[in-house]
Amino acid sequence: MDRNIQTQAIVLSVRKYGELHKAVTILSPDLGLVDAIIFGGRKGKKTALAPLFSISTLQLYHNPLKKEYSVTEGESSFIPQAITEDLACTYTASFFCEIISKTPTDEPEQTFSLLSEALTALEADCGARKRITAAFIWKLMQISGTAPDLEYCPVCDRKYADDETLFFSNPMNTPCCKSCSDSEYIVLMPGSRRYLRYTMGMDFCTAASVVLNHAAEQRIYLYMLRWASVFAQTQLRTLNDLLSF
Repeated sequence: MDRNIQTQAIVLSVRKYGELHKAVTILSPDLGLVDAIIFGGRKGKKTALAPLFSISTLQLYHNPLKKEYSVTEGESSFIPQAITEDLACTYTASFFCEIISKTPTDEPEQTFSLLSEALTALEADCGARKRITAAFIWKLMQISGTAPDLEYCPVCDRKYADDETLFFSNPMNTPCCKSCSDSEYIVLMPGSRRYLRYTMGMDFCTAASVVLNHAAEQRIYLYMLRWASVFAQTQLRTLNDLLSF
């Protein structure tokens, strides 16, 4: 691998690294998830390099002996303003970045494109954050190959009725019919299932633009947030922040 690498990147997190530096976690369509150091990133001209939630073209230096990346230069094509000025939207963007960072994928290019579109949509319309979030989680599950079968129960293989409410199987980590379920924590109502079936073949932007009434949007939003914790298979720090709004 070349020591000097140019790549697109979305900055998922930023943190202190010593007294003068900062460390970032980025998502690159070429490299996947990468931790990198910005030397001098807390003072001087590099403080503006790779801001949180930005989409940039970065110059990375790879030190194979230390197995370490550093960011040497960068130019941002997207730096959010509306997101960082709205607390609910900041939490939403943080949630997107956290779930991406905790669910490594073999398809970094698709994941990069999805996150880029989600952040751009959120910046353009913070008021649509709930349906953007639902569409983001649903599309991420499809990319990862973990989207559930919404037509047949995975336990008994029975075809669902159109007006059937789905429950959940913990051993299989998937929705199922009531007879095969062992949990009522995640319940998928018929209307919400119709929405997921309707948007399944859509690209993210089209799915996120599907307008729902307030009650339906809230139900789907809460369902997908619960699903996200199952999908990530780990505790999501930002989930409680979102549920507080």
